[in-house]
Amino acid sequence: MANNKICIGGIDLDKSISVRLLDRNGYHEPKEDCPYNLNEIWDVEYIHSPRHLPHSEDVRVISRTRYGVLKDELSILDILEKFNFKVYTGSITKTFEGRLKSTNSGTLYVSNSENKGIPQNSTCFWICDIEIRRKDYQDKIRYNYDDGTRQWGYSISYVGLEENPVQIIPKGTLVRLSLAHWWKPQNSEDEERCYLQLSGWCF
Repeated sequence: MANNKICIGGIDLDKSISVRLLDRNGYHEPKEDCPYNLNEIWDVEYIHSPRHLPHSEDVRVISRTRYGVLKDELSILDILEKFNFKVYTGSITKTFEGRLKSTNSGTLYVSNSENKGIPQNSTCFWICDIEIRRKDYQDKIRYNYDDGTRQWGYSISYVGLEENPVQIIPKGTLVRLSLAHWWKPQNSEDEERCYLQLSGWCF
């Protein structure tokens, strides 16, 4: 994120919901001093602090204690299934309650136009139904999802932490997707949109 901040996603095992962990003042953690790491388990007290839909996951962390690390024999998918988290399957266009729309260039987004409505969450898990290939554009890391339904497929920005992400995400991989903040280009007559992003995956 801008200003060397980092967006931290987690899952609340007690409530079976996704959360976005902010500090007690509601700010994103600084990248250099972030205490959290992948696959860690934390005991966290938080206050729910949602923004406008679809960004309902924000919480302000009041206290936190590191509990441990996910056991090697357990996968994130095992945890999601055990605690009844929704995991999307099938086409990527069916994620986020089927409310995604596409630009002419194949970028997916949600907006208030076209009567599709806004999903209740800005993050989700999805098992990809085809392999996804990296296809950078203008020095930005992007992935191409081509299921044959449109010419050249769909283009998705990568916003994870890996400096050199994989070239191919295999079919059947658990993927975390997210929707960016509401945005539109300056001096544009277009409506504000939340664009689809690829946050990470678990092989």
